[in-house]
Amino acid sequence: MNEKAGLRSRVYAVLSVAFSPPREGLGAPGAPQAAVLILREASQALAIAVPERALAAIEEGRRQAMSNPAQGGVDELEVEYNRLFVGPGAPRVYPYESLYRGSMSLVMGPSAGEVLQAYRRNGLAITTAFKDLPDHIAVELEFMARLCCEEARAGSAGRVDLALRLKQEQRSFLDAHLASWLPAMCEKVIRETTSTIYRGFAEIAAIFVGWDLERLDAEQLSGVEAGA
Repeated sequence: MNEKAGLRSRVYAVLSVAFSPPREGLGAPGAPQAAVLILREASQALAIAVPERALAAIEEGRRQAMSNPAQGGVDELEVEYNRLFVGPGAPRVYPYESLYRGSMSLVMGPSAGEVLQAYRRNGLAITTAFKDLPDHIAVELEFMARLCCEEARAGSAGRVDLALRLKQEQRSFLDAHLASWLPAMCEKVIRETTSTIYRGFAEIAAIFVGWDLERLDAEQLSGVEAGA
């Protein structure tokens, strides 16, 4: 169980990096290749139906960048990241939960305050160096990575009650936040991007988050039935 939580933490961390500015992650030498290795390992160990085409898309994007260094690499990823998520002008895809939730669809809407409360409830805070919003997709994915990592540590230390609480926190956050909007955002990324790397990561992110919520729901139901 601890190994599974550790693997899930690594997948969430990889996905967080994938949706962060490239100079903070994917632009590092070997980063896409390392991400594919982690995703392949997790898909096999956790029996997640990750399509080979999505992994191949990430690898193909890496190969293209390496074969054309004058126009590829971090600069090419940076241009596409900004075109998709930042601007100039209106981004093709907004990476904030608030813009997918509620009738108002406002930046820093109620959901942004709710995720901040979830971070603080679990002893986490956004660093002052981070200049974006708390409901950015990369932040929510990193939060899930931290929860899974802490679950793995608690389980290894024999702190069963803490591990269970952390698992319940994960399910609650996925259900109330991440899983409620990430699929729609990823669908837009797949439709709008010109990068095989972002297309591959978007497809995998939607599959993984859906799988994880379904798994946590099943475990919760099993626990209720066992205790009935």
